[in-house]
Amino acid sequence: MEDRPRNTALTFTIGLTGHRDLDPRHEPDVRDALKKELEAIQARFKSLQVELLTGLAEGADTLATRVALEIGMPVRAVLPMPRALYEEDFAGKALDEFRALSQDPRLTIEEIPLPVGSDPTGVMEGAARDALYARLMDYLVRRSNVLVALWDGEATGLTGGSSDVVLTYLSGTGLCEAETASLTLTSDAALVDPTEDLVVWIKAPRQSGNASGSGGEIAYLLGAGGRYALACLSQIPSEVVRRWEQFDNYHHLRSSPVGVEEPAYPLSDQGDEVISTITPSIDQEYLRADQLALANQRNSDRLFKLFGVMAALMGLAFLIYAKIAATKLFLIAYILLFAFGFALFAIGSRRRWFSRHLAFRALAETLRTRFFLVLSGAGQAVSTERVLGLSKIERFDGFAWLRDVVRSTEPLTYESAAPASTRIAETRERWVNDQAAYFQRKHHQLHAQHERLESVKKLLFLLSFLGALSLLLFKNTLYHFHLADIDGKTLVVFLMGLLPLWLAIWELYQSKMATRELLWQYASQSDLFELAQARLSSTADAQVACEIISDLAEQSLMEVYQWTTHRYHRDHEPPSAG
Repeated sequence: MEDRPRNTALTFTIGLTGHRDLDPRHEPDVRDALKKELEAIQARFKSLQVELLTGLAEGADTLATRVALEIGMPVRAVLPMPRALYEEDFAGKALDEFRALSQDPRLTIEEIPLPVGSDPTGVMEGAARDALYARLMDYLVRRSNVLVALWDGEATGLTGGSSDVVLTYLSGTGLCEAETASLTLTSDAALVDPTEDLVVWIKAPRQSGNASGSGGEIAYLLGAGGRYALACLSQIPSEVVRRWEQFDNYHHLRSSPVGVEEPAYPLSDQGDEVISTITPSIDQEYLRADQLALANQRNSDRLFKLFGVMAALMGLAFLIYAKIAATKLFLIAYILLFAFGFALFAIGSRRRWFSRHLAFRALAETLRTRFFLVLSGAGQAVSTERVLGLSKIERFDGFAWLRDVVRSTEPLTYESAAPASTRIAETRERWVNDQAAYFQRKHHQLHAQHERLESVKKLLFLLSFLGALSLLLFKNTLYHFHLADIDGKTLVVFLMGLLPLWLAIWELYQSKMATRELLWQYASQSDLFELAQARLSSTADAQVACEIISDLAEQSLMEVYQWTTHRYHRDHEPPSAG
């Protein structure tokens, strides 16, 4: 197995869910199918590290852990509670196997800390213990880039069971407690939204189950429009494969020196104790995404400016040739400028600076919002995947991997020992107040710039009008006026053609830069943050404050995605238009 450098926090995580009581008669087939799938997924990535995420429980988790270690895939075992407490759920051979695997140096163990205020020496049974396992399921669903289910296909209605994990992962809502539901499986790929999540289903009969058929059969599950309606496909949809490729490409670019010289500032303060154990991966990825967004924005803006300058020079060369000096030199200059512009267009299309800038900026702003949601204590209140899905930007070419990066930054828990009032105060000061001031300042700056440009446009219109008026009233006088062998009439006609041309080019440049959309975004975001400021000032209740911050996060994210959509549409035809 080729060693791959792991120099970033990004990892493609294969979550594992399955039964504790696998039927030993089918275990060899299940094992072979699992090995085949893990190897196939691992082979798809050239840059990203691929890991298996399990709870290291008896049965499916243990089987999958052994298979992953056998093929050289790193395993991260996340325990739902401190290890000493977790071992109480094992006995006999299962306990021996758990302890043996946990000593393997190729396996990393992480423990989800007990809820704040829990007594680590106390006895946790019944509902309290089930709640700890529910937190493991929650992390598994939040963190997995793809879920592998060693499952018999039966919907048991048990909270935290394999069917619950599968349905929660695919739909966001699991089975209702104590409910046994019939799953509807279809093979119609037309019912699938390929931007959504994927479950690799390896049929694994249980000792106590009633499922028919043999074990080891492989299918790929996606949502088909309802909580219990699943599409069962024989192949992974090509859109999912493309999304994984884009995630791998992003990691390669993220690990390169591109943009490292760009000034970027962390979201957390040095020595920040409020969330230092929760959000370092979010902050790390935000910094890199911000740098890549700035680097690609700079290149994209330079390209737009060059296009504008070349179009202006081409117009100048043509008008000089047509009105002043009909020499081949100006035609040659026109052709060379055209060729240079075409070459720049080809380079820009290949490098994709514009669309990459939009994708990286959307990622950076998503991570910024996630950071402060976690800081405030409202990390679970807003589903980034849901907002991304509603915005539909994942359907754009080169954007589908956004949710995979966000997933890679998920913390084990959103809880912190810091008081709620402290977390709210930090969020208010470092995000709400800071962003309100930023958007207000940028709004005023861009508005002032827009007003200056409007004044320039009015001046150009006035000059064009005066030129036409001079031709009408002072035609003979202009004939007798000469400037370097050029009569006044020719000079005025030349300027009348040049000024509107340059005005049109400037308007095209402003449209390309989407100045109006940017002004709208600054104004809208300023309103959102100022309103949140006022609402936070009016309450001392931490729960109400969290709700205000959650609402702000959702609306601010949607504003970012809408702006990204408008910018993207300016440069790209819809798929049906070719």
